[in-house]
Amino acid sequence: MDHTPTHQDRLSVAETAKALDRSTEQVRRYLREGRLPGQRIGGQWFIEASAVREFGANQTKEDPFLKTLRTASRSKPLDAVIGIGSGPGSDIVNGIASYRADSVRRNRGILR
Repeated sequence: MDHTPTHQDRLSVAETAKALDRSTEQVRRYLREGRLPGQRIGGQWFIEASAVREFGANQTKEDPFLKTLRTASRSKPLDAVIGIGSGPGSDIVNGIASYRADSVRRNRGILR
């Protein structure tokens, strides 16, 4: 009996991305890195459905370390750097006006 996978047993990159809830670029990265086994046919990647199921099952096992991390939306790591949100420097419009006024003062001082 022939157990060779048929085309129906293979998923495209787009189908795999949808099944894994990832972007197509992320799936291509998994393929390039060898984390997800696939086969190139006519210049396109195809992945066995069973490999996608196994990969998805392994991805859903949450790493204990990841549980300790807060999501970026909760930690807002860039707020202090770029001055968005509350706190000093958060009023971008006034910041631009202050920058321009200081620039004019500096230029006048240099020109005299």
